[in-house]
Amino acid sequence: MRFHPQPSMFRSQRSIFALMAVMLCGSFASAEKGDTEVGFRLMYATGSAKGAGSIGDTGSSPTLSSGPGIEIDWVLWPLDELTVELSIGASPHPVGTSGGSLSGPDGGTLWRLPLSAVAQYRPDLYGRFDPYVGLGLVYNAAVYDMSSAYAEVFSKVSFSSDANIVVQVGVNYDLDERWSANLDLRYMGMTTDGTFTSLDGATRDELSLKFDPWVVGLGFRYRY
Repeated sequence: MRFHPQPSMFRSQRSIFALMAVMLCGSFASAEKGDTEVGFRLMYATGSAKGAGSIGDTGSSPTLSSGPGIEIDWVLWPLDELTVELSIGASPHPVGTSGGSLSGPDGGTLWRLPLSAVAQYRPDLYGRFDPYVGLGLVYNAAVYDMSSAYAEVFSKVSFSSDANIVVQVGVNYDLDERWSANLDLRYMGMTTDGTFTSLDGATRDELSLKFDPWVVGLGFRYRY
């Protein structure tokens, strides 16, 4: 099965990247109006996905599973209660197969590398506690490391990157004037297309996996 991209897909992605660029440029231009924070989080992206269909005539569908990760973020203050969080992270997700003749073997690892820009509302009402809600955009870069078991079945396997939305809620707890602890929960949309090419190159199947993990993060931030 060959994949033929539609013009509407490219228009949609151009619109998403244009909006992300506006958010990034606006945040850099406004950074001098307030404080800046840098942060580090350990995260766990929980979720699972199964391919919509099977690989060739095997009756097997590709799967994705949860995985841990790390993240670095940078928070800018354009306004007193409005912040912009820019972040980059990495989390490995096991690839497998479900059902059919390929069921069981390790399929390797899909590395999800999310780059996000999120606008946050942070009301200053709770003393040391600093809650926030956010909405933004994420680009999920996908890097795949194929297993030896898959290399015996396929000549090539790849997964596509994706642009999607982020919904966020979290809280900071001020430890002192500079340092704070952070607890964060995000829905990070992700749909990836897995492409599987047979050893002889004669067949090429593409299956969509809607992953959409919930990401829990715990870390620290430094304000300067």
